[in-house]
Amino acid sequence: MTLQETLTMTALMLAPAFFSLLGMAALGSPAVATLGEIAAKTKSRVFYEKYGQQTAAMGLILFILLILVEVGGIALIYVKFPQYIRDILTPGTPFTLVLAALGAFTLLGIPYLAFWKKMRNAKALRLILGIGASLAGIAMVALAIPAKLTFGLPPEQITPAIQAMLPPMAVMYCIQLLTAAAGLSCAYLVMRRNKDDFGRDYYNFSLKLAARWSLIPMLGFLACQGWLFAVLPENFKTLVMGTPLGIVWAAGAGLGLVCAILWLIIARSATPLRLKGLSFLNALLLWLVHTASAVLFLNLMSMS
Repeated sequence: MTLQETLTMTALMLAPAFFSLLGMAALGSPAVATLGEIAAKTKSRVFYEKYGQQTAAMGLILFILLILVEVGGIALIYVKFPQYIRDILTPGTPFTLVLAALGAFTLLGIPYLAFWKKMRNAKALRLILGIGASLAGIAMVALAIPAKLTFGLPPEQITPAIQAMLPPMAVMYCIQLLTAAAGLSCAYLVMRRNKDDFGRDYYNFSLKLAARWSLIPMLGFLACQGWLFAVLPENFKTLVMGTPLGIVWAAGAGLGLVCAILWLIIARSATPLRLKGLSFLNALLLWLVHTASAVLFLNLMSMS
């Protein structure tokens, strides 16, 4: 790809990556909210549970948006490429398990996200639903990566290159569920500051907590980027390093590192509310990181 083609592709991926990031945050929000519940029990501090409550509220909004976007996208694709949708929905394809995981997430996640406060007297049930929805969300992403990489290929055409890329890419995107949910929750907390007024002490605590819980998976995400590059065949590495795709990859990783640094600054600050602008900046950078990852994913698919 030329530089112009790469820039054009990146620009075209901005909108899909935006909604994809929101979808990742929706699927990751039960895991982050459940971690808040568990931390509240083990550390006996109510602020963890309040953070879980707000993350669940954000997750419900994003999941409803995800469903609306997915339905609209499927309808549009069906009009132009009906056979593609039929192939995906055919029982026995790799996407069958993906759809099953989505169904499980819907059945477990909607009650968990929607009735968080109403289940405050049934915390054991709420925790079970949260853990189940978390596992379903992770399973959906873990299954979607090989389904996309091998879609339409008979087993004999699944090359060693594809097999090598599957583990790091699956782990990378599963980790990104947590990064997206916790990272966007930083901005959500700031936006809800005056509406869900739980006090300055709570918001200082929760912003630092969300920043820490964003930072840790981001470091894992960056490590998976290195793992992915390490397992690429030599001819793939040559193509990446010899084309502007290498610039996109480096830019995505570099912006991810910037996100980690900014989250570290928030996490270590004594007054994180004064740094609320960094929460919105990180949300923007996270979008760009996800866009770069999407461009990389599509190009590696085409190389395979």
